[in-house]
Amino acid sequence: MVRYLKIICPLLALLGYLVLGCEKDDICAETTATTPHLIIRFYDVSNPTNTRSVRRLTVKGEGIDEEIVSNVDTDSIVLPLNFQDEGITAISRFELKKDTDYDSDDNETTVSNTDIIEVNYTPEFIYVSRACGYKSIFAGTEIDVDETNDEDIWIINAVTANTTIENETAAHINIYH
Repeated sequence: MVRYLKIICPLLALLGYLVLGCEKDDICAETTATTPHLIIRFYDVSNPTNTRSVRRLTVKGEGIDEEIVSNVDTDSIVLPLNFQDEGITAISRFELKKDTDYDSDDNETTVSNTDIIEVNYTPEFIYVSRACGYKSIFAGTEIDVDETNDEDIWIINAVTANTTIENETAAHINIYH
């Protein structure tokens, strides 16, 4: 009997470890909040409570080869922010072109009106979980419209609606045109 217990006890212990000792999979759920994007809403400058679509809007980020938004009529856009180091102010610049039109070879066929916005912010890293790692939020967000060498400004005013970018539930910047 003792001989059987010497064999059964280690087997039961091993089985218990395998069943109870396992952790859940290290998979980050799709519903887990990750680093948020910048949300910009466009408003009518003559009636500031009403949103207003921008005709044929194209957005290109500085240092990004591909267009982020391409030739759409929209009253809001979602943009990625650049960051490297925590606690050090970062800058993202975007070219916003309105009234762009392209031919079948993707050549611009009309003269569009380009304004440049510059967004300043400070990244902060927040631990989410072992599976998801860290996400970033952006504090102290400010916007500036670069009017240098631009005689035909279509962005009349830009206002920071939320100085901390923690989620994508509301606009962070309002642009009036």
